[in-house]
Amino acid sequence: MLVLVATKMGSKILARVAKIVPFNAYYTEDDPWSEARRKGLPIPDNIARKYEICELDLLIQLPNTEVNYPPKPGDEVLKIDLEEHYEDIFGISRDEPGYIWFGTLFGYKKAPIPLDIEKVPMHMAVFGTTGSGKSFSTGVLIEKFMGIKASESRAVSFPMMIIDANGDYLEYDKYFKKYDYGDVDPGISPVGWVKRFVFPHIANENQELVGEPVIGIDLDRLSVKEMAETIVMYYKGSLDGAELQVNGIVTLFEYIKENLGYESLHDFFVDDDSYEELIRQLRNFDNKRIASATKPAIERAFEKFREIEYNYGILSAKSESELTRDDFIDDITENGGIAIIDFSEEGATGVDIRVKQLVMTYLANLLFNKFSKYKIENRTRYLIFLIEEAQNFIPDRSYPISSSLAKNKLSLIATQGRKFGLSLCIVTQRPSFIDKIVLSMCNTFFIHRISPDDVSYVRTATGGLPSSLENRLTRLTQGHMIVTGQMNKLPFPMMIKIPKSDRIVPHPMGTTDVVSTLKRLREGFE
Repeated sequence: MLVLVATKMGSKILARVAKIVPFNAYYTEDDPWSEARRKGLPIPDNIARKYEICELDLLIQLPNTEVNYPPKPGDEVLKIDLEEHYEDIFGISRDEPGYIWFGTLFGYKKAPIPLDIEKVPMHMAVFGTTGSGKSFSTGVLIEKFMGIKASESRAVSFPMMIIDANGDYLEYDKYFKKYDYGDVDPGISPVGWVKRFVFPHIANENQELVGEPVIGIDLDRLSVKEMAETIVMYYKGSLDGAELQVNGIVTLFEYIKENLGYESLHDFFVDDDSYEELIRQLRNFDNKRIASATKPAIERAFEKFREIEYNYGILSAKSESELTRDDFIDDITENGGIAIIDFSEEGATGVDIRVKQLVMTYLANLLFNKFSKYKIENRTRYLIFLIEEAQNFIPDRSYPISSSLAKNKLSLIATQGRKFGLSLCIVTQRPSFIDKIVLSMCNTFFIHRISPDDVSYVRTATGGLPSSLENRLTRLTQGHMIVTGQMNKLPFPMMIKIPKSDRIVPHPMGTTDVVSTLKRLREGFE
């Protein structure tokens, strides 16, 4: 609860109730009535001293300034009318362009907090265990980014690329297909387009997904060294102790491009005849430049890497995938598009985590290089790169998947992307498993209920929380969160709730029908 402290000096201090301690004279430790209570004797309750002590966190002095002097005994504490003091507290009106109004202050029915869109490029992180409401509220946040008020009569959509690990956001694709992008959309209108990208082998096998945009990669968009590291990483799962193989592949590829006239290395791993030529060049290569003992390891790495094409078809999809087009990033940034990369079981059935990391490496490389070019050409663009289950792609060494080639590019985006307008939004159940350097670059945090093991890590990453909020981190109820950081208009963390009514597109995940399903099966009905 928020309250106002009216000081005798005439100032008004906004404060938050941090703790309530009830006091009763008959129930204090070792009081004179202890023996009577033990014996069950009646105790008069009409003469006991009873009261409550409320501890307050002092927040700001209204209108929205620092607290210069603390209140003194005798200063009044008043209930606050949020509607009356909204502009005094937040410093803006509810109609101010450039802000989204998110959730509602905990304990209040209609008191959303403003989030500053200008701070989006400074990166965000969403934390929360399973069942905390993390995916639901992330969906609400996505919807808010779809309709940012730009002026009195116009709203705009923030371009987004979403890595959907669990199918939490596929409903947006279905929703926009329903309205076919041209019909009147009663909920979300400024979005240019929404497209869901699935793996080619899934699109070919699943009748419902025929015609969906497919995930494809163009290896030629990687540098020679990046391609070499990608191949070895896929083969070994790590680059530790693989310097000879990486250097050997780099040497071979550079020789092929410079001396044999090949402009593309991509086709070596798609076309069988080209692959045989690659192996012949490797076997006949100068042993002084690539040691004979290293060649078999490189050949095994090449053969393993070809599984990507055999099993998933993402290399041959280069010609049909929009993700390989030179103007794809132009399209998404200029038209407020939303690309959902479907890594869920439905859109990526049986796809190995290393293949997903390869796709992430490609996308991160594509985004970083394109936004670097925008910067050089003085062409301002913006995009949110939202990554679910981020620990699989930006892992800390403590995480079982301790290596990911995508981590290198994502680290570059984290440290430099904000200068280009490229923003990360990291979504994870276990923040302590995220690379510490990347997480340290995030400046806005949306924190749901977290594991006790993550509390100290979150405390460090966020720069500290008031004890009254920190003590709640492991027991926040579903849909409640703490918002802190640069996007928060106020200079202190806010505890908010995300009402079910805040989401326009229904969230299908996380619901079960266990009892009725078991009953139906037992009765013999499918």
